[in-house]
Amino acid sequence: MLSAALRRANPARFRLAVRLSRSTIRAIRVLPCLGLLMLGPPAYALTKQEAVVVVKLVQALEPEFGKLAFDETAADDWFEADAQSRRRISRAGFNQDSWKAALGATVTGYIAALPEDEFRAMLATLRANAENRGSLTAEQRRVMLEFVDEGVSRLEAMRVEGEPYADIVRPLAPRLRKLMVE
Repeated sequence: MLSAALRRANPARFRLAVRLSRSTIRAIRVLPCLGLLMLGPPAYALTKQEAVVVVKLVQALEPEFGKLAFDETAADDWFEADAQSRRRISRAGFNQDSWKAALGATVTGYIAALPEDEFRAMLATLRANAENRGSLTAEQRRVMLEFVDEGVSRLEAMRVEGEPYADIVRPLAPRLRKLMVE
């Protein structure tokens, strides 16, 4: 009722409110991901040695588990799968929580260490691929672009999250680039 009155009284303000509502909804969707990206305690500090071990483990596990497509469940999935296999992660000194924190810090540090132009080009490529996807209806394309926009928001949040780890991970970036799903 209020929205109909606002629409009639001030159409421009109504459109702005709708845009803000959509933005708020997108932000709310991203909040759980951001919370999950707080992969360790607030004072978690990735060491250079941990980052090197994480990269070595991902390299060792990649033939069995595939390229790393990092999201909020990847660390747990890899830890559990490795626990059923050769237990390389736990033999390297990680428990599930410390692995999750170290892998998360390493991946977010990697994203933060990417040069700005390369990062922006990657995001633009994601969007362009979604926009130019053939044989999609307008509705399917809209949904695809919303999904891409949410992914871009998550990547930007991960970049901010990884800033404290960027200098530690930067020397490992070429190795990580080969191990990550693009």
